Amino acid sequence: MNEKGHKSGGILMKKYRQYLLPSILTSLALALNEFVDCMVISNLLGNDGLAVASLACPVILFIAACYVILGSGGSTFYAVLLGKWESERAGKVFRMSMIMAVGTGLLLLAFGWIFGTPLVALFCPDEVLRPAFSTYFHTLLYTAPILTAMLTFVWFLPPSGAPVVATVVNIVSNCLNLVMDFVYIRIFGMGVEGAAWATATGYLIGMVVMVVMIRVNKVRIANEKVGFKDLSMALTILALGSSTSALQICFAIKYAFSNGLAASYGGRMGVVAFSLCLQTFSLASVFLLGVADTAQPLFAMLRGQKDYVGEGVVLRRSLSLQLIFSVVLVILLECFPQAVTAAYKVQDPETLELALKGIRIFSLSYLFRSVCIQFMRFFQVEGKTRYALFISFFDGLAVMPIILVLCGIMGIDGLFLAYPVASLILLIVILAINAVTYKKNPEQYTGVLLLQKDLGSVASLNLTIADKPEEISAASEKMIDFARENKVPGRQAFRLGLVCEEMAVYTQNHRKEPGEIDLLLRILKEELILNFRSIGAPFNPMQGTEEDLPENIILLQKTASQISYDYIMGMNSTRIVVAIEEEKPRRKKQAAEE
Repeated sequence: MNEKGHKSGGILMKKYRQYLLPSILTSLALALNEFVDCMVISNLLGNDGLAVASLACPVILFIAACYVILGSGGSTFYAVLLGKWESERAGKVFRMSMIMAVGTGLLLLAFGWIFGTPLVALFCPDEVLRPAFSTYFHTLLYTAPILTAMLTFVWFLPPSGAPVVATVVNIVSNCLNLVMDFVYIRIFGMGVEGAAWATATGYLIGMVVMVVMIRVNKVRIANEKVGFKDLSMALTILALGSSTSALQICFAIKYAFSNGLAASYGGRMGVVAFSLCLQTFSLASVFLLGVADTAQPLFAMLRGQKDYVGEGVVLRRSLSLQLIFSVVLVILLECFPQAVTAAYKVQDPETLELALKGIRIFSLSYLFRSVCIQFMRFFQVEGKTRYALFISFFDGLAVMPIILVLCGIMGIDGLFLAYPVASLILLIVILAINAVTYKKNPEQYTGVLLLQKDLGSVASLNLTIADKPEEISAASEKMIDFARENKVPGRQAFRLGLVCEEMAVYTQNHRKEPGEIDLLLRILKEELILNFRSIGAPFNPMQGTEEDLPENIILLQKTASQISYDYIMGMNSTRIVVAIEEEKPRRKKQAAEE
């Protein structure tokens, strides 16, 4: 396999920027549900209320893990199939994911009611706080069916080209949650239980907003009926979402474990201090998870199209942004940790001193963990499920023995230090595994980032061109030359150049404003596959009768063996296949003379 060409990444970076702000705003909205929600609880109910909310966080994280495995896995599978121009199968994946989401929410509700008493004792060792925790815990169970269904659905909006809808829905839901916190707790006097009902109310109204926006914006989400023969899709969904979900579950276990040690080594003061450290995690998630969420559907779509060069463009940009955001965040938390303690009105001198020290130490973990999580999301999409799961489990569980060792040496300070130490070790392990894997398989990967090579093709060529006549003509000639270099018969090489030029001209004529076109040529043994990608309003070259179609599309239909079109993630995507036929001796001689 040989891979050549130049891709500026212009189209992908424009699409990346279009998705980045909505993803960050979505993460911000979710952080409001954790960071500001806890702040409101602390201000309305004091430190005991904050402690109850903190102790219940593992339960919330476990519920989140359920909709994450279905939303992340389902939407990734969905985007890969869209990239392959298999919209009908993508619709079945969406339907299957939603059925599983509703069923999971009901199972969580039933499980919590049956095993509620031992679970309350497990998560809340403080007997004084246990009555309030029990009420809060059981109220959370009522919200599980709503949250799993609603938030699984939201994962499918970005790969359907509607990241803004997902953002608006999350902002509305979580802002209403904060308003209802005040209403239920202060006005109705419901205590910490009111915070759980506020979450359910916010998401119920958000669900109504989502339905209205989908109809108004005419968002098209592929949706097809499923049968028993489609049950295998459920396993793929779970496999693709397993690493992201395992990250949530392991974090919940780690969080519960850390809460216990915080209470053991620091009492209630230690629980509050550690809780504030975890609140900075919600702040970090706004940017770090926002970047990862931006990249994931793009990775999936590009993998479906076998555009491995494009994947490299997106991965490098994501890693760069992760490093920039994490460095800025750590500097702010090192310099101004008192902003966090002031927001939660922590005034007790001993608790304040411990919290300030803990935040400064704990925040160093973001420098390393952000890169680890980005790798995990990338490997998840790439089908390296075991590797992605390894990263998730290491991030969640490997820290626990480190915590025990450091707490034994340093007391509660060891709890704070264990998080950056574990994240640094994980990053070193990932880079070492990547380097060894690349060294053993240089023919499969392009470097230590483990970007795939297109082993399924004889050769591939990536180009990004402006839709100008001179660049279109040059691209057509380059396609012809590249095909001939790779032993494609002259007649098929010429047909390829003709297809390239006619489709590029059609794109140029139907765009409302000038822009770029991504071209990906894959030369297989029996056919040439040429993918076109451009940003703009939808235009289907195959729509209409023969009398309505322009001459260049009629010529394109006669020249190509197969033409497929879809509007994927806000991009016009056209796939054109040209069959490679063995030339007869006379044609070979004529082609040679030409």
